[in-house]
Amino acid sequence: MRSDTPGLRPPFIASRLIGLFTSGWHDDAISGDLLEEFSDVAAKSGLTYARRWYCWQSIKTIGNLIGAGLRTAPWLIASTVIGGYLLLAFGSSLPESLIVAVLQLRWHHVIPYYTQREMDAHVFWLNTGIQIGHLLVSLFIGCIVAAVAKAREMIATLALSISLLALSVVGWCNFARHWPERALPIVFIELVGIILIPMGGVLVRELRRVTRARRSSA
Repeated sequence: MRSDTPGLRPPFIASRLIGLFTSGWHDDAISGDLLEEFSDVAAKSGLTYARRWYCWQSIKTIGNLIGAGLRTAPWLIASTVIGGYLLLAFGSSLPESLIVAVLQLRWHHVIPYYTQREMDAHVFWLNTGIQIGHLLVSLFIGCIVAAVAKAREMIATLALSISLLALSVVGWCNFARHWPERALPIVFIELVGIILIPMGGVLVRELRRVTRARRSSA
């Protein structure tokens, strides 16, 4: 069976994930080897088994690629993680400061509501804007970290996310113990922000892949 036979395709998500963690010639080499083995397994054991095999091999391959990236460039990964953490610490207050400054400039320090309903709406949109701003900051910093960690975009952004998650768990537990009714939305927003950091790595990685493909075809 050939890999270009209709219906004989490896799982799309698994193959794309491998592409996110490879670089340069490794991308074609690793993907090509896995695709050839996938065709052999499908011919011997069937397509369903071959797809399960491919997913498991993808997980092992990604783990090996992460380990190799950490071994070959530990200082690069460490510096990007520390730099990303410092950027987050500095940038976490920017959305609130910017939104408050815009509101003050817009209303010239005049209270922009007259009823309780208007006040509640004003506070709601103020808090929503600040939360969205925090999420955008996380995504932007993920893009910066990925841009600096060239060819190791996903490793650096994942390392930063895992570090932030480990540091945040203790704070979340303490917050939930004192203010349980407010813990869930705050934890949810912060968790989404942590997830958006590697998403920034995905954006930078895909942009570089498209740029490289255009250059090679030119």
